[in-house]
Amino acid sequence: MILKNGMIMDENFQLRRCDIQISEGQITAIGEDLTDGEASVDMTGKYILPGFIDSHMHGAVGSKISDSDPDLCAITRYEVTQGVTSIALSTVCTEYSLLLRQIDRAVEASRTCEGAKIAAIHAEGPFINRKKKGAMEESAIISPDIQKLDEMIEHGCGMLKLITLAPEVPGALEVIRHAAEKGLTVSMGHTDATYDEAMAAIDAGASQSTHTFNAMRALSHREPGVLGAALTDPRVRCEMICDHTHLHPGAIKLIYRAKGADRINIISDSEHGAGINADKIEFDGEVRYIVDGVMKMEDGTIAGSASSLLFGIQNLIKDGIPLTDISKMASLNPAKTLKIDHLTGSIAVGKAADLAVLDGNYNIDCTYVDGVCVYKA
Repeated sequence: MILKNGMIMDENFQLRRCDIQISEGQITAIGEDLTDGEASVDMTGKYILPGFIDSHMHGAVGSKISDSDPDLCAITRYEVTQGVTSIALSTVCTEYSLLLRQIDRAVEASRTCEGAKIAAIHAEGPFINRKKKGAMEESAIISPDIQKLDEMIEHGCGMLKLITLAPEVPGALEVIRHAAEKGLTVSMGHTDATYDEAMAAIDAGASQSTHTFNAMRALSHREPGVLGAALTDPRVRCEMICDHTHLHPGAIKLIYRAKGADRINIISDSEHGAGINADKIEFDGEVRYIVDGVMKMEDGTIAGSASSLLFGIQNLIKDGIPLTDISKMASLNPAKTLKIDHLTGSIAVGKAADLAVLDGNYNIDCTYVDGVCVYKA
């Protein structure tokens, strides 16, 4: 199959009009006027981008990985309608045995669900700071423990690629070193770390900040804290929720100018509310409210996003950030975080034909996963 005449985001993240040849799920050629007697699809007027990768999302369409009986396949089917071709299902802090069950579920769903690929698991906790717990269950927060991390890795069957922890908590540095040695990306989050504590974590192997600015010590000119370290150290990639509620557009601009397009991951941090039209959701005896595109607890605490990665991408386009940079932040960078960039995350010969096709108004026209059109608007 050949996709013809589209505006392709090439592997250097530059737009150019050309064709893409796809065979057996992979990109086999990129160039002008490709012909091979194969079926072709006219993409005139369309942008063909690498499929979006949401490296931090908990759920959508009324389900979340920590629910007692979530429909994870409904989540993956929804995600492709948003141009998302791969996700890292993100756990939340629950009692430890239930946390392992979340990991088990994600592994099981990765083998059976259609739609977006469950490419990785992100453990958000349980080694975080109670002071910055946000919507996390405080009783489920535990001290950093290498043995427990190894058990989580074992349950992950090679899919646990990312962990969020608070570097200032006693024992965290040893766990960071161990996690990095095991090949995990370590992200600083739900943290009250000082600048020096954050720098020690970075030296130990931490390389990312979780939903930057949210659930972490505020930036101060006398004690810049974890934010000062994350925004200024070139070893750190910053997650960025772009729903314009978690972060003011001015804060987005600050992160973008400090880190540049190579060191930012756009994420959704989506929860139950993404993809449904409701102002209140009840699940497992709990109630969450949807206000201004975010999930909130009864006391007003933000408990994740109620919008998709696509919504954040469209916000950045309105903010004037170049599509070439947005594409890198939504695809290649999260692929690097999840260590799958050799497989996907950019449009290059030999990589999976995971593609998000946008129309001239930057809405999803269709989505390809492994060369198959799995969604058409």
